[in-house]
Amino acid sequence: MKALKYLALLGMIIGVVSLTSLNFTDEITYSSLGFELNWEEARAVELISAYLAEKNASIPDEELREVARTMYDASRRYDVDYRLVLAVMDAESNFRHNVVSDGGAIGIMQVKRVVAREFSEEVGIPYERDVLLCPHANVRFGVYYLSWLSRHYDNDYAVLYAYNVGYTRARQNMQRSSEPKTGYTRKVMEEYERNRSRLPAV
Repeated sequence: MKALKYLALLGMIIGVVSLTSLNFTDEITYSSLGFELNWEEARAVELISAYLAEKNASIPDEELREVARTMYDASRRYDVDYRLVLAVMDAESNFRHNVVSDGGAIGIMQVKRVVAREFSEEVGIPYERDVLLCPHANVRFGVYYLSWLSRHYDNDYAVLYAYNVGYTRARQNMQRSSEPKTGYTRKVMEEYERNRSRLPAV
């Protein structure tokens, strides 16, 4: 009986010592990924990762969280709603990171090499011919391009139209304030609204 009491007391002491040694902050560290997130950011990354898994994104499981983190970081850095980014991925590639279109658009966000070449300095990723096959680079270029287009057009429909057909063609076909409601732009906006109803803003 005394032995049981002794073990119980020892367990309590160990528990107290363990609790007092913890650092209760609002930061959570993913050391394997090399960055720190607060709880809100960590939750957003988890939600994005779960969303990509639900959509059967063709990204290796071990990379899924890292791609979600890249998307979250790029969306925050370039001031683009991550829920819109997800909607663009859905329409552009159906979440396939290794697909190449007949028109030469590459990867999960279907970015063309001319975009990567043009904006490599701004994005901070050196241009190489196959750089867009890396999902992390593809996401960063795609999100930056959406941000860049948003500085040239006044609404999401115009931004999405230009993303889909290219800036030069869009400039020829519409005014800055136009709202081109094509099959593509409607599809993205409908998915965006669904994402807004199920995923939190950050």
